[in-house]
Amino acid sequence: MPLIYSSSFKHVKPYRASYLGYFPGKIIKVLLVRDVKNTHENLGELGRLIIAEDCKILNVVPSSLKDPFIDVCYFLECDSNAAKRAIEAIEKFGFSKSAAIVDSPLDDLALIPFFPLIVADKRAVVMREPMYRGLFRGFRKRLGIGAAKVFLRLVGVDVGKEAYEALSEMVRGLDAVNAIKVLLMIGQSLGFCYLEELKLEDDAIIASLAENWEGAAMRNEYDSPQCFFTKGVIEGYLETVTGERWDAEEVECLAMGSKRCTFIIQRRA
Repeated sequence: MPLIYSSSFKHVKPYRASYLGYFPGKIIKVLLVRDVKNTHENLGELGRLIIAEDCKILNVVPSSLKDPFIDVCYFLECDSNAAKRAIEAIEKFGFSKSAAIVDSPLDDLALIPFFPLIVADKRAVVMREPMYRGLFRGFRKRLGIGAAKVFLRLVGVDVGKEAYEALSEMVRGLDAVNAIKVLLMIGQSLGFCYLEELKLEDDAIIASLAENWEGAAMRNEYDSPQCFFTKGVIEGYLETVTGERWDAEEVECLAMGSKRCTFIIQRRA
């Protein structure tokens, strides 16, 4: 059976999230269909009804993949009359309790109305690069490099400990190498980095992260490693996993022009 290893993920197409869509120059309607029975037959028939009313479906986003009854959001390229006819057809055939157009501030901007965003049964927040880049740069600007280094690492330690609490059922009983692998691969699924390599060498765990979000936000801007927050997360997480103190030394960093961010992770003597 073919397997895709984490080191191959950089060759996979990026996931283009469906939380919002910007379609310059087009007239977009966002149609929300409520309480739909989650079957292939129902969803297929809904799509056919919408298309039959001269609506071009650009995107379909369900509120859940597993719930028996779901809300479904459609990004449609059509005018108001076509959208109205689609709603009337959906209501006529009884596929849902209600269907309506979601208000948008711009004609060519489509926004998902679902809130909050739940990932693996926990609330999540999507922070796009302009925001987190401003965050990392802002700490350095306001506090200076030295203070930012201490502050971000300490915050990272607390975040790492919280991450363990969230993942404790998954990683309980694992050794340090496999426990950190679970953390980093979940981080990979959430867009923080992808795990290029993880190995044990002379009692040190070596983790190479491609496109780590922290270093990538300041790519080629510094002459020393800058992933202070990531360092803290690794240390705090492993401390909670093992009950021992750890040091994560970053030896390569995107912020200093490296091709990856690499950490040598060792127990403190």
